[in-house]
Amino acid sequence: MTSREGKVQLRLPIGLVMCLFLTETAANVSFAQEISVAPLTSDQIVQRMVERNEQRAQALESYRGTRVYNLEYHGLASKSATLVVAMTYRRPDEKKFCIVSESGSELLQGRVLKRLLEAEVEATQEEQRRQTAMGPKNYVFRLVTYERTGDQGFYILEVTPRFKNKFLFRGRIWVEGQDFAVARMEGEPSKNPSWWTKRNAIHITYEKIGEFWLPTRNETNTQVRIVGSSLLTIVYRDYEIPNAGVMQVTATSGSMLGCPGELATLSQTQR
Repeated sequence: MTSREGKVQLRLPIGLVMCLFLTETAANVSFAQEISVAPLTSDQIVQRMVERNEQRAQALESYRGTRVYNLEYHGLASKSATLVVAMTYRRPDEKKFCIVSESGSELLQGRVLKRLLEAEVEATQEEQRRQTAMGPKNYVFRLVTYERTGDQGFYILEVTPRFKNKFLFRGRIWVEGQDFAVARMEGEPSKNPSWWTKRNAIHITYEKIGEFWLPTRNETNTQVRIVGSSLLTIVYRDYEIPNAGVMQVTATSGSMLGCPGELATLSQTQR
């Protein structure tokens, strides 16, 4: 790769992080949809969503899980990189990442994927959380439709950011009608993350883990001016949530006990 090509790969996906930090079903669900009259108005849905999100945020003292970051770039050359990361969270703003394994392009690993971890720590700062919270201070909401999938109902809302911020989002959210949690998001960043990108399509799905909604899959497709495209995929698994002295575990594939490899501790409370 030439140095110019390296710069393209460096810049292209950095802004893809803006959706990693929004409040919390399942990935790859086929939604058999039955459209009906919405029981609530847009304002009522948003009010309940904000209230329940705050309740869950206060109740979620800590959790941990495993993430698999995979980035594929196709353009003047094709490259890919993968990181497997153990993550721990402690309320309100401490996140620590431990890289369990890494493979593929060192450029993409160091200049893109590891910077995603740094950006996530940035997004946990109190000011950033306030400016990017999914609520009426940061977004305008419009009820699009109401759908039923089996026993579950979903309110689909169009969300428009009130101002430009690299962590804000423009598109649609699916709000689950019992817990009033975001179960799915589709859209694009409110602010183009780089001149080199002309389109960033984001698709995130969430799952209920115990009493909490946490991400299960994040896909971001990026179209780059002149030189190609990239696909960033993040798979979230092996969640463990200490709750009233009981550990809730949602997956049995793999373990986070011990963390060999490079220790990438990025704790906002230590910065």
